[in-house]
Amino acid sequence: MTLRKVIGVCLFSSILVACSDNDDDTASVEETVSADTPVETRPASGPLSEACLEAEMVPSTTSKGVEFIRTPDACFDALPGYDFAANYLDIEGLRLHYVDEGPKDGEVVLMLHGQPSWSYLYRKMIPILAEAGYRVIALDNMGMGKSDKPLNVAVHQYEHHVAWTKAFINQLQLTDINLFVQDWGSLIGLRVAGNMSERFARIVVANGDMPIIPTGTNPYHVPSFEIDESQPADASTFFDNRSSDRVEGFQQWIDYAASVPELMAGDVVQKLSAIELTEAEVTAYNAPYPNVQYKAAIRAFPSMLSGIEMQTLPAWQTLGAYHNPFMFNAGEYDTGLGSEANQRKWVDHVPGSDGVDHRRFQAGHFIQDDVGEDLALHVLDFLQTTAPQAPLVTGGPSYNMRYCEILLPYLQDDKIVAQVWGTPGVDMCRQAQWDAIDFEDVVAEYGALTAIPNGPRFFVVDESRGAEVIAQEAETQIRQFGEINMRLLTTADLSAAQGEQLPYVAGEVSRSNTWHFYKGRRIYELTDNTGQVFVMQSFSRISDASLQMDDLANLGDRLTLPEGWTFSSRILTEPLDMTPAEGIAYVLQDELGNSYQLVQ
Repeated sequence: MTLRKVIGVCLFSSILVACSDNDDDTASVEETVSADTPVETRPASGPLSEACLEAEMVPSTTSKGVEFIRTPDACFDALPGYDFAANYLDIEGLRLHYVDEGPKDGEVVLMLHGQPSWSYLYRKMIPILAEAGYRVIALDNMGMGKSDKPLNVAVHQYEHHVAWTKAFINQLQLTDINLFVQDWGSLIGLRVAGNMSERFARIVVANGDMPIIPTGTNPYHVPSFEIDESQPADASTFFDNRSSDRVEGFQQWIDYAASVPELMAGDVVQKLSAIELTEAEVTAYNAPYPNVQYKAAIRAFPSMLSGIEMQTLPAWQTLGAYHNPFMFNAGEYDTGLGSEANQRKWVDHVPGSDGVDHRRFQAGHFIQDDVGEDLALHVLDFLQTTAPQAPLVTGGPSYNMRYCEILLPYLQDDKIVAQVWGTPGVDMCRQAQWDAIDFEDVVAEYGALTAIPNGPRFFVVDESRGAEVIAQEAETQIRQFGEINMRLLTTADLSAAQGEQLPYVAGEVSRSNTWHFYKGRRIYELTDNTGQVFVMQSFSRISDASLQMDDLANLGDRLTLPEGWTFSSRILTEPLDMTPAEGIAYVLQDELGNSYQLVQ
């Protein structure tokens, strides 16, 4: 097979992107593709068998009223390289297909595909891993491959596919999972891994991402799903002519997938691969979709991006503390999900990436087709040369959340009291925006004694309980510092430190909430020379921009503690609540800026 020129594609928005305001409707799609849809039922191109094309389409309906059809078995006869036994699970009355190869007692490798591919994409990788003794499971997303195909495009929403994948893992009772994800498999799989981190031993991403879009700023909208005869018939023409602008170009892909008279899965895979597929392989990608009635999923999947906002944030935060082995591989010709910037973002974010051989292959977006055997051998080496630590307890909504604060001290009678302004709940404190703040201007604007930057910081706690906002007043006050929005969190008495934040000097903080730590969470404690214990509530990147959650267990080696003080860490055998006494918490920082609250 010959290498050909690949047009790089950016399939998804970057994580933490600043998106433009969007007034378009992003509500659920309510179009139904059924026998009444006023479009011609065109057969898929390529030599699908007559038995496949002529098989009767028999709609069924689940107990919840979801109408679906099932691709005839004849469509999957004699697919090159794909002779795996079919396995099925019933999920909400729909049949989900999966490949299950290798010894049933082997370590699990779970493979998730994207759009418009199916488990056929993993045909080159499955045998290598299975023969090495791993139990290799590759599922077909609902509506794709051999899985049932709901007729209503509205069924295909991001939250539905996340829930189906979680249900699949729960039904098979999978644990110690080695996850491999690509394309939409990464948007779904990384979300699941972040929400169920205790189930995952290792994670491999290949051309993947999990976008977070600030609430109300998603620039993508749901298409009409009406057939548009003016759309180019072949995917190659579409990709060659679409906009190079990230947002505009992906919206065009959303619209094209939804409205082209026949979205040919094989043509898309061929266009975004670096090798020339055989005609039989292209046909195999088309096999699940004999006509347009079977294509609701592959037509709707791109539009699912319009439904993503902040629901992925907790998973991102948990993965930012994921200490088990993590590897990101990329295809050089995938200029979006495979870009060096995207690869570096994930390698920098996940602690378990340290010391791992993250590679860039001469491959396109569908890296499993281009270098499947080499990629499988690389993954096999990763599995055999790395060792998972204890499972990571899935984080709560605050766990590892990035935030920033600005303290504005003022004289109040004989005290120095600081207003504490912070980003939790209102902003994400992007580093470039934080670096751009002129703190001298902040002092002049608000008449404070000084302005103390306190961030970026990351919560160690799992939840904040007992107060909707950490503030003294019922109505939250909002201010903009540079381009960052902050709300008034609380006040802090800095009198003991003469208006500064001195290390190991506790100050009074007005606080009505309780910090809650989950059972199984590692906590970090300072014990002073009188036996008082302070538990870390957040760690800081003020002094060390590379500090991560996984580094904290050995933090004591870096601290110069006052005489008689000690640092320690332990795993909680029971949940822990940190509650202030009569609305006052005593908080101190170490010399790196990590903050701790007194156990009262």
